[in-house]
Amino acid sequence: MERAEDREWRTLVPYAFLRKSMGLLDAVLTLVEGGFAEEAQILARVLVETRIDVEYFLLLAEQSHVRALARVIDAKMLDKLKALRATEFRLGDRGVERGKWEAFEREILDRHTDEDIDGLRRHGFAGVSLEARAAKTNNKALYDLAYRLYSGHVHATEIHEQLMRRLSPELSGAFEETLVPAVRGISVDCVVVVIDRVSRWMGDPLGVCEDPRTK
Repeated sequence: MERAEDREWRTLVPYAFLRKSMGLLDAVLTLVEGGFAEEAQILARVLVETRIDVEYFLLLAEQSHVRALARVIDAKMLDKLKALRATEFRLGDRGVERGKWEAFEREILDRHTDEDIDGLRRHGFAGVSLEARAAKTNNKALYDLAYRLYSGHVHATEIHEQLMRRLSPELSGAFEETLVPAVRGISVDCVVVVIDRVSRWMGDPLGVCEDPRTK
């Protein structure tokens, strides 16, 4: 019988993904309702990435949830080390113990091959690009359509929608009517899938695994 502490570790990362997804959905809908459909696309992009990452993590966890969790922690530690080195091991006015963090790094380096360490540093726990993760989780079509479509909006130079509002208000209005349902739909669908996958992993405590969109 699975111990309570083992079950807690087993569900820790999926639960974190679930909370992140729900918060993102709330933020997307708030932006859309406030008339910020373009800005909502940025968070819709994050939701697509979160959905892909949930499914990829669970693929790794099916082989060993302990190793999958360790990869998440190791990748985050390496990322934190990168940030600490950039600030010369200072957080504001407070110094950080360099030796302790470098000891953590040596432990991580001993656990992985050089190739794997490079992947963890570049792509996080997955060790491979988001496009590769999408292909592995059968989300390539979602990646090609939604993620690439919304990716441009994270850049400051993506100003065509602002120009369209100025130069062609009628066209802009028609575009908004198409854009808002798409952003809402993709965001909701991603969260539905995340809820389903996480619920299945936890043994379906909420009884929500019958949504046809997740089969």
